Amino acid sequence: MQPRTWWIIGGALALGASGLIGGLRGYVGPLMTPFQRAVAGEGLTPAEEEVAVLREQVAHLGSENIVLRTRLADYAGIIGEGQVPPDRVVVARGRIISRSSRAGRRYLELDVGRIDGVVKGMPVAAGWGLVGLVAGTDDGRCLVQVMTDSEFRVAAAVLSQPTKDAPARILCEGVIAGQGRRDELTLEFADPAPGLELVPELPVVTAGADGRLPTGMSLGTIREATRLGGNRWQVRVVPTRDPEQHESLLILRFSGR
Repeated sequence: MQPRTWWIIGGALALGASGLIGGLRGYVGPLMTPFQRAVAGEGLTPAEEEVAVLREQVAHLGSENIVLRTRLADYAGIIGEGQVPPDRVVVARGRIISRSSRAGRRYLELDVGRIDGVVKGMPVAAGWGLVGLVAGTDDGRCLVQVMTDSEFRVAAAVLSQPTKDAPARILCEGVIAGQGRRDELTLEFADPAPGLELVPELPVVTAGADGRLPTGMSLGTIREATRLGGNRWQVRVVPTRDPEQHESLLILRFSGR
């Protein structure tokens, strides 16, 4: 076959592939928020990123629905209520420049700091999945305590899976605790609610009870839940986001009420 013929065939294939990719982008693009697009492509395959984003979306929307219904009930009894719900603002995106995991302690260092508006206690995220909290800052650097650190604790809530006829609801609240292992958290002090049933794949989100974090950030999903007796549970949770799979992370500002 002549070189010119190969050139024509190659050009046609390239144009066809380009058209197909463009069509897919045109279909998928509008479905993703700018926030999601900002965090896509951080070390995950497209399929893994899509699953992670969908999990976060379901958990966040479910918890947001609960919060809105609660606020609506509260506002109904308050005349002149004018408070705006707390907002979340991206302060900076920081590149991971070092990682530390020794004796169960897990930290990251990012290349953003005080001059970028970063302060201690700010949540650090990938998408809407919590990765950790800012533990310290320098002018151009910050130290992040990763959620899987053995000393990490944050208020959490387990949500039911939403259905067509029933929105997500809070099944129980407790404390998410890091275990010093990359792929596991535990839910401690779960409410001893009568009739509580915890099963794998239920989403776990921030409860926002202590005012440090916004409500509804995705923490993970239940891997295994064992009833220990009475209403006590032993619950193992898989983190939604693994910082080992990311090169950079978002630092958020949250003003609690």
